[in-house]
Amino acid sequence: KHIWPRIRKQLPNAQMHVYGAHVSNTVQALHNLKQGFHIKGFTPDLEETLSQYRVLLAPLRYGAGIKGKIVDAWKCG
Repeated sequence: KHIWPRIRKQLPNAQMHVYGAHVSNTVQALHNLKQGFHIKGFTPDLEETLSQYRVLLAPLRYGAGIKGKIVDAWKCG
């Protein structure tokens, strides 16, 4: 609600693709093609999916150290 509109203002063609195994109705409601915000849900091949993108955003709110999401992104370049 707050950050994505600011990104789109600076980068009008930017697209956000959100992946995750268990997409709640609340998250699914954020899907907005016009604003370039795509809720994709589960992907059967993580490495194939990650290799299609240039940037990975991994909201790490808890825990310590390098999380699996970051290591997976590194493996894909």
